[in-house]
Amino acid sequence: MKFLHQIPFLRLAVFFIAGIILQAQADCPPTFYIGMFVVAALLCICAFLPAFKQNYDYRFLFGVGLALGMTASAAYLTKQAYAQADWNLEPTPNSYHGQIIEEPVHRPKTYLCKLQLQNKKVILYLPIDSCSASLVAGDHLKFTATLEATAEGYQRNHAVAAIGFVRAGHWQKDSLASQRFSLPLKALSVRRVLLVCLRTIVPDTQACAIASALMFGYRNDLDNNLVASFRNIGAAHILAISGTHFAIVFGMLYALLSFWGNSRRGRLVRQLMLLPLVWGFAFLTGFSPSVVRAATMLSIWGIGDMSGHRGFTLNTVAISAFFMLLFNPLYLFDVGFQLSYVAVLSILLIYPHLSVWYRSKNLIIRYLWDLSCVSIAAQIGVLPLSVYYFNQFPRYFLLTNLCLLPLTSALLFFIPLSLLLHAVFGNIAWLMFPLRFLLRLFLYITQSINQLPFTTIDNLFPDVRDVILMFISIALIILFMVKKRAVYLVFLAIVILLGFL
Repeated sequence: MKFLHQIPFLRLAVFFIAGIILQAQADCPPTFYIGMFVVAALLCICAFLPAFKQNYDYRFLFGVGLALGMTASAAYLTKQAYAQADWNLEPTPNSYHGQIIEEPVHRPKTYLCKLQLQNKKVILYLPIDSCSASLVAGDHLKFTATLEATAEGYQRNHAVAAIGFVRAGHWQKDSLASQRFSLPLKALSVRRVLLVCLRTIVPDTQACAIASALMFGYRNDLDNNLVASFRNIGAAHILAISGTHFAIVFGMLYALLSFWGNSRRGRLVRQLMLLPLVWGFAFLTGFSPSVVRAATMLSIWGIGDMSGHRGFTLNTVAISAFFMLLFNPLYLFDVGFQLSYVAVLSILLIYPHLSVWYRSKNLIIRYLWDLSCVSIAAQIGVLPLSVYYFNQFPRYFLLTNLCLLPLTSALLFFIPLSLLLHAVFGNIAWLMFPLRFLLRLFLYITQSINQLPFTTIDNLFPDVRDVILMFISIALIILFMVKKRAVYLVFLAIVILLGFL
């Protein structure tokens, strides 16, 4: 693990991201990759030749070669990922066979199904009937439809090749198709069983929908009004399984196993018990990208903790991002990916400087202060992207986090506990009461905050230039907080002035 900590993964991640963006914007030809790889190889070889290695002035050769190699590799992998989204067939009716790879989503008039057709991913819209309502992830379909290539944008950046609508009577479930083992599909099948138990425990539809989203990342039961309420009060991140949920679960488990102490052996045993539980939680949520991202980040921290590297650093975040993008470069264009990593980076960079402004010996006040600092730090970082994608800013985000995050911690404890009690003793009302009460309280607080006046600042439509200027402003604020130099305030004033031009 010392090797990982010595590698400047932050720089590697930056160059890798640059290559992804370069390919996405320029669509580089094959000769570009070949040329960059050749130049990168020559620079790296020269860096180890005696004539250059012994001369300190040429120490930059290996770094430049590595940077070019990372950029070219990222651009090439991105081109390959885009190739999977290419759809060259004419938009005429054809017969296909595919497997549903995600749980179908109920829309007002259709079911949205994401299918795997050989090495292509497509989205189908099926009419609502008793047959389509019974479909689950893992089912095989035979259908006849006109599939059209997806346009540039969200679906293409998620490697979705085509989209189409299937009319009633033009599809059927293929029960004779061979079922190959798939860990994500197995995870979704286990999650379906647990969701059935949860619906028995929590009969209230909205409360159960919240519990399903919090614990298992299943959002299909959430109605549009409830989702809008969470977005208005700045709590949308609570409904999506992310680093916040994993941090809560990991923190609770870490506290339960604290009796092992902080010796090297104690840390080793604790992490060997914790990491399988973390990935077990990821398994129950269906291994979505946001889940894998959070589990990977915690795993890297846990492995570092085993060897005595206990700090959660920028390098830790960069390692996680690097390997996620290496697996799928198109994750970079996922809104959740961008928001989560920017939030984590913002917390790492801003929180330490906010938290020192006030100290209290009272545990409750200290907890509320730290929670406020974390919320403010995260909100500062995600502000440009949040406004760009959602065109609004929640005024009560701090109140929301102070009220709902402690409740989220309690729910992430009581949901699995209630499922366990249900499995052992059955659906006994007084055993299920704590969970039902907490969910009603969670829902009541959400609705109460959403009913406050002036919940959001709406109709915000920044362009890319505005987003860049906002990020530069945030960076200058961080530099001023760290360096305490007035020159950064001068630069900040200039950037703000540019924003009005």
